[in-house]
Amino acid sequence: MDEFVAKSQLSVIFLCDRLRFLSYRIRGLRDVQKVNANIRIQLDQMTQALIKVGLGSYPNAKVADWSFVHDDPQYASILSSLEELVREDSQLGQQAHEYATSLMNRFGALDGQDFGERASLQFKYVLEETVLSLIMTEIRGYNVEIYRRGMGFVDFLYSGRRGDLMRLLNKSTLDRRFVSIGSESASRTASR
Repeated sequence: MDEFVAKSQLSVIFLCDRLRFLSYRIRGLRDVQKVNANIRIQLDQMTQALIKVGLGSYPNAKVADWSFVHDDPQYASILSSLEELVREDSQLGQQAHEYATSLMNRFGALDGQDFGERASLQFKYVLEETVLSLIMTEIRGYNVEIYRRGMGFVDFLYSGRRGDLMRLLNKSTLDRRFVSIGSESASRTASR
């Protein structure tokens, strides 16, 4: 935390209960009350762990969940525009579907669960994860994104479809910098 949070003007540690909810659905769990209860427990545990490692000593940091972006009309607008873009651009749509399919095993599934339903939910997860990243970095201005792994589709868009992203976001430049936890660039970025 010292490397990034202490050196930032404002840091948000985003614990996305919406993506967790989709991951439970991808695994075939249908009891919404039980899923939501499990997610609340997980978010509480993660928040407490962050406090234990000192997050509370940084007045510039906060922990946020889905409510942080849920009512933002830009989220719905960008998600709708991205869905339209992947429908209309066959290459982009194929890339998004391939990425979603490659992630199917990440969450596992219950025996007998319908593959088509899982694939549809995984595709939704990929698009919502992408839009969440775009909202947090390009719209809300948290331009350094630290994540435990590459984010796949959003990384593909930044590396190969920057023009589409700029049109989608109505921006002339893109501001996001991605730092994978544990990478050498994490230390270099933190020292800037």
